[in-house]
Amino acid sequence: MIVTQVTGCGRSRFLVKLEGGISFPLYSSELNEFDIREGSNLSDGLIDEIMTRILPSRCIKRAMNLLQKKSYTEGELRGKLLEGGYPEDTAEGAVEYVRSFGYIDDVRYASDYIRYHSSQGRGRNRIRLDLMKKGISDESFEEAWRKTEEDGLISNPGEAISALLDKKHFSPDMERAEKEKIAAFIMRRGFSSEDIFREMRKRSDR
Repeated sequence: MIVTQVTGCGRSRFLVKLEGGISFPLYSSELNEFDIREGSNLSDGLIDEIMTRILPSRCIKRAMNLLQKKSYTEGELRGKLLEGGYPEDTAEGAVEYVRSFGYIDDVRYASDYIRYHSSQGRGRNRIRLDLMKKGISDESFEEAWRKTEEDGLISNPGEAISALLDKKHFSPDMERAEKEKIAAFIMRRGFSSEDIFREMRKRSDR
């Protein structure tokens, strides 16, 4: 298979692209060892060696190094590996490997995120949206929310909304347009309109 392009993708690392859309990262020493350059023809045996012997263990090592620095969702970790030039199957294999040892767990990640951000005044809808952007599935989010709620670790939405009403100097005597403006602000924090107007009515009833 013909090498169509060899480009640098980091310190001593190069992304090798083959005809047909196949690509993979190699070190400069490996380019020399296998005599890989643009226009060269790689044998099926060499490609198989790269794909099955060299890349899988290297991709797992890369995944472990990333996880030592910070927590990732499965989607985020997979994305980082793909950005590094690893083939999709290789990246998926590395994700499955670290998941099997409990190094990544989307439900655990989501639970930690929910616990922290609910305490910082974010509502369920906003937290759910933020986690979706990180690749957390609806199923994992719902399981994490349920577990965190059962453990009593989710801040009371009424208390959070009340604090935001105080921040916006809400008064029952305000004009309707001003109340709606404040409600819209709180909704952007991820709280439901039902909860918001319930807290507003409580203040009107005092």
